[in-house]
Amino acid sequence: MSTPKEAFSWKKPDVSHFRIFESSIYCHVSKKARKKLELTIELGIFFKYIDTLNNYRVYLPLLKMTVVRRDVKFDEVETMRCSLERELQLQPYQEIWAPKEEP
Repeated sequence: MSTPKEAFSWKKPDVSHFRIFESSIYCHVSKKARKKLELTIELGIFFKYIDTLNNYRVYLPLLKMTVVRRDVKFDEVETMRCSLERELQLQPYQEIWAPKEEP
């Protein structure tokens, strides 16, 4: 049970650069793109990798558009916390489909 690259080179591939899809992203807005009192960051959602290095396709909910950004910070901890909370709130499969007995 190994990947083709691992079978060929006998080394495990480095996947530390992988990110969680749909995680929150904070994008830096350069001085040229903003005015004096505007925010220095934009809140976005990561949803796609781009072929060029260190670029990501990001959805900006406030602008309702997708853009390519380079200077981003990922908030994967918050994404994992929300995912785990949502998973704990779901009922088990048997409880959803089992008929409920009424008194």
